[in-house]
Amino acid sequence: MKIAIVPFHSGLANDILFDKDNESTNSDDLITPYYYIKQEYEKRGVSINTLDQYNTLDSLDCVLFFKLDYNELIRCIKSKVKRLYYFAWEPEVVDNHHSKKNLAKLEPFFNVIFTWNDDIVDGNKYLKINYPYHFTNVIECPTRENFEKRNLLVNISGNKISFQHNELYSVRRKVISFYNKYSCTYFSLYGRGWLKNLRVYKGVCISKKKVYTQFKFALCLENMCNVNGYVTEKIFDCFTAGIVPVYWGASNIEKYIPKQCFISYTDFSSIDDLNHFLINMSYEEYCNYICHIKEYLQSSAKSVFEYKYFMRQLDSALISNIERECNNEVALAFYSILQNISRKPKALFNLTTKLIVDYCM
Repeated sequence: MKIAIVPFHSGLANDILFDKDNESTNSDDLITPYYYIKQEYEKRGVSINTLDQYNTLDSLDCVLFFKLDYNELIRCIKSKVKRLYYFAWEPEVVDNHHSKKNLAKLEPFFNVIFTWNDDIVDGNKYLKINYPYHFTNVIECPTRENFEKRNLLVNISGNKISFQHNELYSVRRKVISFYNKYSCTYFSLYGRGWLKNLRVYKGVCISKKKVYTQFKFALCLENMCNVNGYVTEKIFDCFTAGIVPVYWGASNIEKYIPKQCFISYTDFSSIDDLNHFLINMSYEEYCNYICHIKEYLQSSAKSVFEYKYFMRQLDSALISNIERECNNEVALAFYSILQNISRKPKALFNLTTKLIVDYCM
């Protein structure tokens, strides 16, 4: 069997998606799980590479789309690849294609849509997937001396904006603004896109984990709140660095991670109240959080975020061999009619989608 992947971005093409030793693309082991996925599949005799490694697509059994690439999707349809799987990794505040309404428009093109969104997983068209994470570190509670030396709170993220409902970028900015104005000695900001003259700004960091070890707490806000199942590497980067996260994201986070492992941002009526709570936490209270985090990391509960769970979910789709609901010949017919605008693949895709959805209805 041959499986191809359309990676998250072009910088991971040429099989760089699987290169765990590439320091420029694999900071904090973000792509390490895919190295192990490739190794495990190749032990079974299954080849898995990025799509650009194949000159023709006729021999492919399955293509995994980690992003929506209109040109590659049209190529796959024209080549009659039997299994096309889409991975809706980002929430809709990052990628508007991933709203429930817009995902429905993709259904005719893909056998399966993998999503973390517990509210739309149905075991048929929509299958559950989590961000695969590479768990390595065995953590211990810091010594009292180390605890006293650590700075209070850190945020590591890019400066992003979204006008979608339930986005958390604006909440991050409010926290940053608070500390920048009132309490800059207790807070540090790292990441790209921020104003360099902010008093709390410390620059860009190569490794989150190395920075985290200098702090007691990390602001751990997902890109979106009020959704179920959206748990990313952000909270696990805190855990494996031995730092306590101040978390806000998935509404049902306690289904996956015990509440004793993190501080809930929404438990506080103001940023000032949160700041007071963090400043006054005792060494014993802090170690209690770290002990619960250590217990979680040593438990089987984390297995749904490991690469083997990713493989099990993918295997279940491959075994079931779900056929696409719409005949590809329909898509090809519309493609032939509209090929005069093929230089505008997004416009082509949107129009073709509308025609196909109307046809299927």
